[in-house]
Amino acid sequence: MPGLNHVGLTVSDVERSLAFYRDTVGMKLAYRTRIAGEWFDTLTHNRGAEIDVAQLTLGDFSLQLVQYLAAGGQRLALGHNQIGNPHLCIDVEDVDAKRRAIVAAGGLAPTPIVDIMGGGTRSFYIADPDGVPVEFLQRG
Repeated sequence: MPGLNHVGLTVSDVERSLAFYRDTVGMKLAYRTRIAGEWFDTLTHNRGAEIDVAQLTLGDFSLQLVQYLAAGGQRLALGHNQIGNPHLCIDVEDVDAKRRAIVAAGGLAPTPIVDIMGGGTRSFYIADPDGVPVEFLQRG
């Protein structure tokens, strides 16, 4: 049956990213593993790769955090204007309360809350530890 299985993000430090997505975003750790082998090299066209993987869930959504321990690549420039740049959008019941909690925790520099196109749907952004934009959205 067709469907979205997961979204994967390559991260610089899986422990730091796991803490962010668990503690700030509210995801739950489903499993943690290390992967290496010829099958993975073949699948990814990347010889000698070894990865540390944390799989997280939020409702029906699954996020895979991948840190390359061997055969990793270069850091990409991130930003909404960069072609291929991901961003994650997390639904919240109370965007004001979520922003207040993030401000109180410190260190994440959230954007102001905006009313998207004047329709009552409101959101703000922060960046994950590697700079991936994460949006928190309350539907109008």
